[in-house]
Amino acid sequence: MEKRKLSGKTILKLVGALLALAYLGFCLYAGITGKFPNMHKAEHVMRFGDLKNWVSGGISAVMIFALCITSAFNDLNLQKGRKKSFLPLFLTMILPIILLLLLESYLDIGWIGIALYAGIAVFLFGVAWTPQLLNQWIARRLLRDEPMSGKQQVQIIEWIHFHPLKKLLIFGLWGFGVVLVLRGIWVTATGKIEMDGELFLFLLGTAVLVVALFQKMRRYICTPYRNIPVLNQILSKKQLELLLDGEHFEPIEFEDEGMKKYLEIYQSQNWMLIGGKLLSKKLALWFTMNRFRNHTSLKVLYLNGMTAKATVDLDIRGDRYKEFTAVLKELIGYEGTLKLYEKEEQLAQKFASFFPEQTSEQDRVAAFLSQDVTLIRQDCIQTFSPPPDPRKKKRSRRKRE
Repeated sequence: MEKRKLSGKTILKLVGALLALAYLGFCLYAGITGKFPNMHKAEHVMRFGDLKNWVSGGISAVMIFALCITSAFNDLNLQKGRKKSFLPLFLTMILPIILLLLLESYLDIGWIGIALYAGIAVFLFGVAWTPQLLNQWIARRLLRDEPMSGKQQVQIIEWIHFHPLKKLLIFGLWGFGVVLVLRGIWVTATGKIEMDGELFLFLLGTAVLVVALFQKMRRYICTPYRNIPVLNQILSKKQLELLLDGEHFEPIEFEDEGMKKYLEIYQSQNWMLIGGKLLSKKLALWFTMNRFRNHTSLKVLYLNGMTAKATVDLDIRGDRYKEFTAVLKELIGYEGTLKLYEKEEQLAQKFASFFPEQTSEQDRVAAFLSQDVTLIRQDCIQTFSPPPDPRKKKRSRRKRE
């Protein structure tokens, strides 16, 4: 196992995290026991309320701890080659702040409140720090032996990135903004609160955000099955579900240890699941990759000229590149080279020419995916293949001679 050397900066960050954690413990001790009267004095922190010193001190300690420990973990590079997520930093900072505010309320009902607080904290941190395990567990439900309908399979795929939950949260946040604006207008109109400059700017800013984000919110929520890129913009939910009927997914095995541990790709007869995104083997014609330091973005060009995108949270280089490229060639079913740069419109026209009786893109794609597409794919490959190199022809002729 590779030994990791601690640099001076990393040591300072760890020391800062420990000191912040110690101060957080002191703040919690002062809050729970009632000792240190100065820590229980309320200070004006925000417009609509005051915070006791032990609460505000604990919040500051949490923020310092989160920044120091996340930066130290990034220095140690504990998951070498994987994409560093902002989510742990966000949750490490936000959840304790929320829990500190809850603790102040629960202290009024004694030890029962503290027990409730501890239970909520354990539950939230357990959920916050296990998204990777949850993603893998959800994806592996596709490998069950018992037969599943297409609807069941697409619902499992949709939950890999928790899109149903994200839709609910996004709608809830947008709706909360609407309620704030309406409530502000109501209380000022009835004279319960006097309108001042600060309240006016708050309501105006919230109203602008609510209006500006409406279209994005509606598009995100109304788009069916977000883990099926491109096709979720063309086909209906029922059509997508029917396409998965009769499919049976199997995992793709890798030799590289990092790919075995962090990269799970499943495939069926007509589909491949990469990075939680379901890609169509029938439509896939070509692919391009952008490799970054600790993740790889993938673009798959479909026969109708549209591009499906997926992201793999792993650095794909060296032997990993060979293995991953072999999988992608299996996805597109072709190992040669094609001239497709900036020819998406021409490719879309070629695709439409195969279905002269279909008047919409939805009908064309549905008809394409419901039949044997071998001849159509061969025609497109032949159309966009580069012309043969005359030098290679001469060499082959000389060899025959």
